[in-house]
Amino acid sequence: MGREFIGECSPSDDDPEFEDRETEMAVKYIKQACGEPPPGVDVQVTSEDHELGSYPVVSVVWDDSICEYPDEYIGKCIEAFERFDLPEEVHERGEQIQKLLDPD
Repeated sequence: MGREFIGECSPSDDDPEFEDRETEMAVKYIKQACGEPPPGVDVQVTSEDHELGSYPVVSVVWDDSICEYPDEYIGKCIEAFERFDLPEEVHERGEQIQKLLDPD
């Protein structure tokens, strides 16, 4: 299984659940912005190991037996994450963003 780091959302000491929600919103935004991934490829929250533990990050993952390194899709995902990774005052409106991504 291949994996390419796309980005991480800013950590929140005040509300760890906010960090999880923000990371999930980033994944939803990237999937919406980039469209259908190639077969065997997905955007997911994965764990990045660190000497003090692990933390959630956004990654493109793929099944090596189904496809080669999805460089074009990874590039699109990085660009989409950069658009998502906006200043903090925008993220204060997280509920509004979530409603746009999840209209149901």
